[in-house]
Parts: sequence; C-alpha cells; structure tokens
Amino acid sequence: MKHVIRNLRTCTLASSSTVVAIGEGGSVTLAFLSSEIIKVSYDFFGITIDKTLEKASDFITEPATHLDTSDPVLIKEEKEAYILTCGQSRVVLEKEHALVSVWHQGRLAHGGRVGTADTVLPSYQVRCFTKEGSVDSFSRFNFPLDSEDEFYGLGDKSGSPNRRGRRFSMFNRDSLGYDASNSDPLYKSIPFLLKVNPAQGVTSGLLFDQSMIKLFDLGRESPYFFSVEVEGGPYGYVVLLGNSYHEVLKNYCRVTGFPAFPPLFSFGFFGSSMNYAEPDDAKERILEYFATVEEHQIPCEGMYVSSGYLKSAEGKRYAFLWNKQKFPDHKSFLTSLSKRGYNLCMNIKPGILVSHPWYGELKEKGFLIKDQEGKPYQEFFWGGEASFIDFNNPQAKEWWKSQLKAQYLDHGCTGIWNDNNELELEDVGLEAFKTKALYPIRMAQASYEAFKEERPDERPWIYSRSGYAGLQRFARTWSGDNVSDWKTLHYNQLMGIGFGLSGLPYFGHDLGGFFGPFPEEELLIRSCQSAVLQGRFVMHSWREEGTPTEPWSYPTALEPIRSLILEHYRFMPYLYSCAYEAAVEGKPIERSLHLEFPEDKTLKSDTVHSLFGPSLLKVLVTEKGCHEARVHLPKGLWWYDKAGMAIEGGCDLTVPYPCNGEVVWFAREGSAIPTAPHLTHLGTAFFEQVEFLVFPVRTTGKEVVSTYFEDDGKTELHKQNCNLWSLKVSENQVVVTRTIVAQSEPAGRLFTLKVGTRKFEFNPASLKRGESISFAF
Repeated sequence: MKHVIRNLRTCTLASSSTVVAIGEGGSVTLAFLSSEIIKVSYDFFGITIDKTLEKASDFITEPATHLDTSDPVLIKEEKEAYILTCGQSRVVLEKEHALVSVWHQGRLAHGGRVGTADTVLPSYQVRCFTKEGSVDSFSRFNFPLDSEDEFYGLGDKSGSPNRRGRRFSMFNRDSLGYDASNSDPLYKSIPFLLKVNPAQGVTSGLLFDQSMIKLFDLGRESPYFFSVEVEGGPYGYVVLLGNSYHEVLKNYCRVTGFPAFPPLFSFGFFGSSMNYAEPDDAKERILEYFATVEEHQIPCEGMYVSSGYLKSAEGKRYAFLWNKQKFPDHKSFLTSLSKRGYNLCMNIKPGILVSHPWYGELKEKGFLIKDQEGKPYQEFFWGGEASFIDFNNPQAKEWWKSQLKAQYLDHGCTGIWNDNNELELEDVGLEAFKTKALYPIRMAQASYEAFKEERPDERPWIYSRSGYAGLQRFARTWSGDNVSDWKTLHYNQLMGIGFGLSGLPYFGHDLGGFFGPFPEEELLIRSCQSAVLQGRFVMHSWREEGTPTEPWSYPTALEPIRSLILEHYRFMPYLYSCAYEAAVEGKPIERSLHLEFPEDKTLKSDTVHSLFGPSLLKVLVTEKGCHEARVHLPKGLWWYDKAGMAIEGGCDLTVPYPCNGEVVWFAREGSAIPTAPHLTHLGTAFFEQVEFLVFPVRTTGKEVVSTYFEDDGKTELHKQNCNLWSLKVSENQVVVTRTIVAQSEPAGRLFTLKVGTRKFEFNPASLKRGESISFAF
C-alpha cells in the first residue's frame, strides 16, 4: 500500500521553533534547530516507527539536542502554500502535495517540484509503502535535479568526489582489494550529501538520519530527480544551509558532532605491517623494525600493531588473548616500548570466534548479539563462524572497555585500532540488523570512553575502519585495504577529498598499497610524496610471502623516503594547525580546488591536486613513468612556487616533478606557513623553533590573515592550554598577534619569519595576550 501526505489544512507552531502541518494521510514537522539547520519529519497516519530505529536516529544527531534557533519562526498562509520564515531562510510548504522548498538568502537551496507539467513523474517528494499484515515500511524520497547540480560526501566512495550520475549502496563492506575507481560499497557509508550548483551559486546539505538507508541515486535513474530509499524510518532528513560549502559542513558537524582532535604524535610517521605480528618471531621482528628505524635516523612515532599478536597456534585470532609463545610477557613488552617513546595502536576486532576460549562465558553473560531465539547469532568472519560483542548492551560495553584497559592502556599503549567492524549481518530479521550501520560508531565510542576514563584530560587516539554519520566525534579513519597499483594511488587521493567532504578530515592511505604485488620502487616513492602533506604517513601491508613494505625496501629508495618523512615533519606545525581548524570548524584538511575556487571554471572536480589547508596547493604525480606535473593555478589571486617566484593565477603550468625526496607545492599569496626545521619527534606542539614562510600579497590593497595553533600536543582543547596566533600579511608588512595564551609553555623558543631571503626573529614569550609585533619588508 502506498501512503502519501497531501492537502495540508492546518499549519501551526508546536513550539517557538517547531512547525507542524497536518493534512490527509499524515503530518509534516519542520524543526528549526537554527535558521540554517532545518529538520523535516514525516508522520504517516497508521504507520508506527520501531523504537530501536527512533533511538538510532537520536544517536546520530545526539550533538544537536542543544540546538534551538534564536530567530523567530513566522507562518504566513497563502492560497496554495504556507510560508515559513526564520532569519534569512524561507520554507514554502505547498498544500496539495506537501512539497517542501527551502530558500536561503533569496535562492532555492532545496526541494521544489520534480519535472514539469509534461513529464510523468511523482508529484510527492516522499512516498511510504507497506504490505498488508506487516508493520514494516519503506519510503522513497525524490527531489528535483538540476542539470548543474553536483553531489559530494557519502563517505568511503570510489571514483570522482562528484557523485553525480551514480547509485550507491549504503551499507558497510569488508572490501579487501577494492577497485578504487568504481567498487561499491566500501567500508564507510555516511548518509550526508553536499549539493553544489556552481551556476546558481547555491550550496546545501542533506543529512538522512536513519540507520537503514538502502541507496542514494544521484541522477543515474533519471535526469529529473535524485532519490533516497529508507527502510523502517523515522522518515525525514535535515537540511543544512550556508553561504559556502565550509559553512554547510560546519552545520553538519553541529548536528552529528565535530571531529575529535587527535593527539599530535598521531600525525607523524608510523610503521605497520601484518608481516610483523604474524610470524612466530613477532616480538623480534617488531624490535628489529624499531632498531632499523633508529639506525637509519628516520623519525618514527611508533607502530600500528596488526592482529597477529592474537593469532593462536591453530591460526585463529582470539580477541584479547595474546599468543604467549610470541609474547611471553606482553605487558612488559608494551611498557618497554612506551618508555622508549614509541606509541602503539593496537588492532582489535569485535568478532568472537565460536572456538574462542571465552565464548561460553560471553554467551552466558549475554554479551553477544542475539538471534530471534535469544541465542548468540553466528555469522561468517575472519577465521570462521563468530558472534559479535553487543555494544548496545551496557554490561557488554563495560566488559569490552575493561579489556582495552587491562590488555593495552594500562601498559603504555596510546591507541586503539578498531578493525573488521563492518558487522556484515545477513539476517534481516535480527534486531541488531536495524542498527548495524551504527555498530562501528558504538565500538569506537567504547574505545574513546575507555581512554577518557584512564586519561580524562588527554585526547584519545582511536582508529576505525568502518563508520557512519557521527564516527568523527570518536575516531579517525583510513581508506582500508587498498591495492598496490597506480590506479589505486590516483583514486585514493580523490577518495581522500570525499572523506573531508563527509565530515572525516583525519584520514590517510596505506602507502605503497596494502594488498597485491609488492609495490615497485617508483610507486612506493610517489605514494610517500602524496603523504608529505597528509594527516597520516603510514606504510601498512600484507604479503603472503612475508615481506613488509618498508622505507628501506629498496636501497635506492631509502634516502628519498627518509627525506619525504623529514619534510612531513618540517610541515608539522602547519598540518597541526589545519587539524585544529578541522576540529573546531569542521573544515576539510585536503580540499577540492574545484569547490575552493568556484569562479575558476577550468578547475574540475576530479583533479588529483588539492588545496592542503587554506594556503598550500598540493601537487601530485600518480602516473607511472611521468616526471612532470600539469597544474592549473586558480585565478583571481597570485601564487608562489617553492623558490619564491610569484605567478599570477589563471594559468596552466607544466612543472618538473622527479621521483625523489622532494615534493612540489605552491603557496597562496598572503600565506604565512609555519614550519619546524630539523624536527624529528612529536613530543609537544610548542615547537622549539618555528619558521614562518611568508609570501607577500601581490594584489593591491589586499590583506590575508592566517592562524597558527600550538599546544602540548595532547591536552583537551577545553582546557585551553594553547597559544593561538594571528598573522596578517599585506604587500609590505606582516603583523603577528597573540590572541590566546597558554597556561604554561617551554622557555627559550624562537619564531622566525622568512620573507624571500630576509629573516625576522622574535621570542614568542615576549608577547602577552592581545599584543602584536610587526615587521616591514
């Protein structure tokens, strides 16, 4: 049976910020969480929404519970529609078909009628369907599609960042060896769409806050509409408005949570390979790795420890049960590495194999996801049949947290790596099936809470391979088990752009590829070049013959890779400031040039180059045998190359790009890029020496303001043990202002401003809050 809402007859304020319109078949509720965040909900008469699904929706948008607009909501009735106004937003609620159209600053941002009078298309934006005798339902949403509409977001999706013309499944899949150009689905499904229409100058967002979303069709089925299919409800979505895509992303984070700011050290270089922890001599291999890193004087913050440490003599991976033959005293082993200054991120999986020695106890306590008969549900998993920890069970969650503490956190481990957490349940009758999309978030939340209970003032280091909307408030991520080939190197960069446009700014890729043939030397070096300006510099691999990917895998590649790691550390102050901006504003760290410079029509959404933070144009080579890069400098401003030559934007360049230990970038005019010469370890972000690379403004009368953030690298932001600096650059002057002062910071530090060949130095401690120092050049 089809259900629709039509012929709206009343429209009233249910509260100061909530409007309810009632008609035939149901009601439409519009809740103004702000003038730019509007939640649209549909209540179909006779259809009951499952309480589990309602709670799941509430969990996704939990950070928005405190939001409420301060602008008055006004209702005006016209002959064919109700007009709602709030601030600079206006909602037209058409009576006959209950159509919702949202206008922002006088421009249509969302909604309207699909097609024209001559097209045979649905008149309703949402239709709900049920079967006789069943309480189950599903709805299909249809919204108008303009020929210039572009779509971004949705999380871990292959191909171009612009999703227009494709259809995507919205469930999480263990995707070993995926094709980065077109595989679907992958590990993370984020039901958030960023819709951009460059021709009309309109940007908006749509968040579907349900846990059972089947698919998004973004113009593949029809040129007239895009559609979303939702099972079970609750039926509705959140409209996110703003003057730019940055503002829309910030509003998305206001609803689902701002990204948890990781500790400084997590942005450094780490070793990782399944081939370290898998063999019988795992302990010796891990120690040998660190000895070799030290021998070659390669900066290294630690290791992502794969699950081989849990692999029994029978080849089964038993959660929390260390292999005592490999690690007779794992606690002292972990503690000793911690004392040496190494951070370990421990791999853990939520599947409990039926042969696990603790399986009976966990079954007896009811800690495992249950089937329809109340027994532990069993599903395929790595190593055989397994049941899964039920993180919705408070007792099970607390038990899991206690094990994280006892096995890892109490012995110096600083990170938890939540892996294989896609929860690929196939039985649609399971209660857990309704919320399986949220499973990786619940697991990440447990890891986050365990860390906070141990170290309440410090920022947790949590990784998750899988995720959904809201993952960012607990964990960071990466692109999963990628392939060692050139196509994957290329498309992983585009996937990274997509992560940032899905509220996941902290990401990276397994350099050289995790899966497949051993990477050739050129591919490995090009992969490392891509990570110099990226938030994760990690080589992680699995080879059946047992050979890990390492900086010294090729003798002639060692020095270039070492140089690239050192360059990554040199730019750490800038990277860390970008990461801070992502945490407080929701901005991507790696940004689409196409979206950043919409007035430059030459820039396309699938360019592999990006804007890293607000100031650096990151240039890459992702093609075998190519030793130059073709790059378009966005028009409307000037750019500087590494040598300090100013180039007017709007031009196409072909620049030499050797496969060596250097990277190519361009700096935006007016930039002040903080760097740390000779940095080799990330103990604190109060760096002893900071050198700002200053690039004067070339556009007459223009001033550019940059922000530099520094702290101890680990304390929670609300403690405000940080410095915040403002650097205003013009044609012939730079003004440095201290806007926030840390409670304590090391003495004897030096700031240097480098403008071409000239240098200016000062002691940062000489400035108090609000004080400035200026330099003319």
